[in-house]
Amino acid sequence: MLAPLLLGCPPPVVGSPCNHGDVEPPESKLVTFPALSCDQLLCVYADEEEPPTITGGCNDDAICNPDGGEKFECFKRDPNMSGDCQLRIDYVLERSMCSKKCSSDNDCKDGGPTKKVVVDDSKCATGFKCARIQSFGKFCCEKLCVCNDDLGVTADLDNKCSSNSQEGCCVDALGTLLEPLPEACGKP
Repeated sequence: MLAPLLLGCPPPVVGSPCNHGDVEPPESKLVTFPALSCDQLLCVYADEEEPPTITGGCNDDAICNPDGGEKFECFKRDPNMSGDCQLRIDYVLERSMCSKKCSSDNDCKDGGPTKKVVVDDSKCATGFKCARIQSFGKFCCEKLCVCNDDLGVTADLDNKCSSNSQEGCCVDALGTLLEPLPEACGKP
């Protein structure tokens, strides 16, 4: 009797691995829509750590990862010249996860057997939070489910979005409210 009820439940959508298609490694956060591998068509890379700037450039990946990790790589446009540190595309793909729009942290958490939101095998260790991560573009000021592992401080963006002062989203470069005002603006 329980099996038919469980079959009618929507599958979990948050935390599945996804990719952003054919893109260069971003400098930081990235939201891709439509991401066909995600039920809600949203793929999020939310880490905001920027690649180190090495005076004189880099010659190998190790100098770009002083902590011994493999997050950054030394990218050389010319093999005979020094390069610049950038995110490894493999790292971006490892940390990119399906997401969905939300209004509170509860929208990003499981709520029992009939409200399964997060996939079981997610690479997110600390759970998901409903947060704004985009300060421009299609998802500017939108709240999305984002992995706490990758989430930095978003208070400034939250304040600007809820007070209708985020340039490029709620106001233009002169500070004039956009018409029509995006739905995500003006909401705490």
